[in-house]
Amino acid sequence: MTKDEIIEKIKEYKPNTARNSMGCSENWYNPYYAIKMTFDLDTLEKMSETELNNLIKLAETISEGLY
Repeated sequence: MTKDEIIEKIKEYKPNTARNSMGCSENWYNPYYAIKMTFDLDTLEKMSETELNNLIKLAETISEGLY
């Protein structure tokens, strides 16, 4: 994905109120939410396209591991 596409997906993510069996927010399974909650937009804008794609890959892998 391009840097602009990634940042747009992060900006437009709308959290939901769903909770898992342990009471934790289901939003954390979404890579864009996890990135949005970890980094501010200014920091993300300074990252390269490669860095952002690597963050998504990491967040997707962690999300799968949480299931």
